[in-house]
Amino acid sequence: MEKRVLKKSIIVIASILLGFCLVFADASSSYAAVTWPASQALPTLSTPATTLDAVDLKTEYSYGATGTQILHETGQAESRYHQDFWTAKTSIDTAGKLIAYGPYATDIPTGVNTAFYNLLVDNNTANNDNVATIDVYDYTANQILASRTLTRHEWNGAGSFQRFELTYNNATAGHALEFRVRWLGTSLVSLSSVGTTPRSLADAANLFTSLKGLLAKSQPRIYTLGGEEGEYAWADSLNLDYANVSNNWSLLTKYRSEIGGIVVYDYDVPDTLNLATTIASLQGGIVAAPDLVATLTSAPYNLPILEDLRGDFTTKLQVYEYLRDHYWSQTTHRVLVGLNSSVAGYLRDYASAIEASVVWLDPRIAEEDDLLRDFLADMPAGSVYMGWWADEASGVQRVSEYGISTVASDWSSNLTVFSGTSRTVSVKPTPNKIPLENKIYVSFIMSDGDNLQYMEHRFRKLWDSASRGTVPLGWTISPAMLDAMPGVLNYYYDTATENDVFISGPSGIGYTYPNFWSNQTYLDQFVAQSDDYMSRAGLKVATIWNYINGGINGNVGNSFADYAPSLLGLTTQQGGGGITIYNNLMPSQNLNATYGDSASSLINEITQASSGWDGQSPRFISIQANPWQTNYEDLVEAMSNFTGNNDYVFVRTDTYFQLMREYNGLPINPDTLIARLEAENTSYASSPFSHSLGRSEDNGWTANTSQDNAGFMLWGPYETSYPEGRLTATYRIKIDSLAGNNDKVLTLDVRDNTTGTVLSSFDLYRNQFQASGLYQNFSLAFDHTAGHELEFRAYYHDTSALNIDKVTITSSIGQYEAEGTVVGHAVGRAVADGWQASPSLDNSGHMLYGPYDGNVPVGTHKADFRLKVDNNGGDNDAVAILDVYDATTGASIATSSILRQQFAASDQYQTFTLDFTNSVPGHKLEYRVHFEDKATITVDKVTIH
Repeated sequence: MEKRVLKKSIIVIASILLGFCLVFADASSSYAAVTWPASQALPTLSTPATTLDAVDLKTEYSYGATGTQILHETGQAESRYHQDFWTAKTSIDTAGKLIAYGPYATDIPTGVNTAFYNLLVDNNTANNDNVATIDVYDYTANQILASRTLTRHEWNGAGSFQRFELTYNNATAGHALEFRVRWLGTSLVSLSSVGTTPRSLADAANLFTSLKGLLAKSQPRIYTLGGEEGEYAWADSLNLDYANVSNNWSLLTKYRSEIGGIVVYDYDVPDTLNLATTIASLQGGIVAAPDLVATLTSAPYNLPILEDLRGDFTTKLQVYEYLRDHYWSQTTHRVLVGLNSSVAGYLRDYASAIEASVVWLDPRIAEEDDLLRDFLADMPAGSVYMGWWADEASGVQRVSEYGISTVASDWSSNLTVFSGTSRTVSVKPTPNKIPLENKIYVSFIMSDGDNLQYMEHRFRKLWDSASRGTVPLGWTISPAMLDAMPGVLNYYYDTATENDVFISGPSGIGYTYPNFWSNQTYLDQFVAQSDDYMSRAGLKVATIWNYINGGINGNVGNSFADYAPSLLGLTTQQGGGGITIYNNLMPSQNLNATYGDSASSLINEITQASSGWDGQSPRFISIQANPWQTNYEDLVEAMSNFTGNNDYVFVRTDTYFQLMREYNGLPINPDTLIARLEAENTSYASSPFSHSLGRSEDNGWTANTSQDNAGFMLWGPYETSYPEGRLTATYRIKIDSLAGNNDKVLTLDVRDNTTGTVLSSFDLYRNQFQASGLYQNFSLAFDHTAGHELEFRAYYHDTSALNIDKVTITSSIGQYEAEGTVVGHAVGRAVADGWQASPSLDNSGHMLYGPYDGNVPVGTHKADFRLKVDNNGGDNDAVAILDVYDATTGASIATSSILRQQFAASDQYQTFTLDFTNSVPGHKLEYRVHFEDKATITVDKVTIH
């Protein structure tokens, strides 16, 4: 090993000296172009070139098993999970026959190739029989170029396709090649595709992707044509100008002055490609395959060799030990990239541009795990592992133990381009919440959005479904897109329908198993950073994974409750649909279906989760779909199955959690939360209240007639820090019984202790509870003066047993955008900033009514109507009539005529307030604006306190 180190040290020093003029002069501009503030998880690259060089880096020829180019002697075509394949079955089909032959391809490049066969068996644990023989057949020469017999136990699992490979040499150009599968009759076998990867194409992809990364250090200039999403889909959608490159090798001439040299990897030790990628990124060079060295070092390129790794290593472990000992200290420690050496191109440009070490280490193998831990121990908590793992569960768990999350991205094609797009993301607001009723609420979620390559490729294909917008759907995405793909995220927002909502993929800014974070401080910091990213990305719900079927530990749920205040709620993979409220703040639901794979499975999961529902309370059913097996039409079919059944309501995931929060007595909008005051000391919060009577019991502060007299159950806390303005205090209370006289049971009030003034008060009677033994919210609206001491009191009248859970202080309890859903309109139309009615276009009538909300808490309230008038001069006619209307009784609770001259200015929004008391629980309330046909009126929103 000493010899190798000496040889490499000499080469490094010589390379630096030789390349000084070419590379070092650009160093400052290169570093300046990649900006990486401490607050960012991933760096920002400079704006892409005005015209990008668009290159095709195709690496394989693939042929579908049911396509016209592949022929069959036995078996039949089948389809499942929207995938077509060819199947041979025992007792039905003829053993010893070919289930695939062809395609007689004459365009396969000469030289070393790797043929592939994607095959499935129905049972991989029975006798280890020979199942199939795969071969590459030169039809022109009548010669088998490579062959292999597969046995049952070579499959890692049953029922899923696995790739098997054969290396062969295509010696003669133009010969017709076949990729054949002979079925041996011992097991059901299915084939989805065959094909070949020419080594020459993989070498070219690595070369030009390396060049792409080198150039991106100063400015992204190369765009790689896309895959299933369409070759130019993202370039066109992001308005990136491009010019097709007919000969990729011309790029070496075009950018020769920026290339310091080549780093040669070793075919015999494939992991040297990752070492070469790392070294090239540090030395201003590009990677080169052995077959390309002669060309690259000769005219017209004349590239010097910076490092030649051929013959230096015999094992994978030696490669990464050498990287650790000699280059790890020079690369960033904020990102470690994990890439299988078989991945040609793709994420390698990004790794080069940000100067990250590239490895491929499997935590399941002890020696590799030890080495991996060396890298992880050097990385600060909150860092990122990009790429992917040999095994998902063990890899994500391992980095989670070090406070590091995984950003799946191995097949990302254009992160160097996307990272330089505008960081402005136009997040769409959360729509008006529908009124909570005793219904079955269903939320669909599309999984796997934490994966950046999925967001680039498969997600876009699903997004482009013609029927998108039919189904309310929570699309999981990665908050890291704010750094790595901001333009892509903005495109998705720009093209989203009212039924599309984005939520966070697991488990925040990166994919991690938070149960395995042993350092609570690091976990809290990760959650807080995730909350910042999720808030800026407009994500109100997060999916939390601990393995594919795990729940979350209490400390993890509490961390999200305390450090992710912008979130409406969480989902977990545990299954079963159970709901947990962490720290009396954050609802979390175990998904009813964690990975639905078809329309029928989604329907079955909904039906099963609905079993036993009695209609006396809402039920919440969360269904997550697997995007690799389902498509949008499956969701449409599943929802359509319940059309006509009014018990089912399908809602967006954000609306779903708002309804869940409302049912559980939590602020519907967490952004309105000012304080949560527990009535008794809990494991997560100390109570700020004093008590004249009662005791801590049954998760609250209780009083009863046998042990207590009349008096204050709670009072305090004389808080001075709350913001000035209109606030709401919501008391969460339950009663033991509704039987007996309609006694006054409590008096609630809000008192300004500085002035001695009661700001709001309400007498609570027994019949104002809707049920016994269940918590119910009661609210008081009040106006607060900054700096004054506030007291929240509950006076017990000694007529019933009561339990007070908490008092929540919010800036409001509900808000309705005038142009949004849920509210209705008899006249007028949506305009840029609200709902407008005009005398020239409309007659008099209600320009706003609804939402028929039967869950407004009993108590005192204020409704703020935000309106503007086109002209506040001239006559002083009534231009609008505001009212709060009880649709259950058909009577107005509060009303006010708004005169033209009550507006302080023309075309300026102004708030008008109606005070009202809601005395009867369950009555459906409307907040109405009647247009009087006297002036143009625009309504922005109505806020309820």
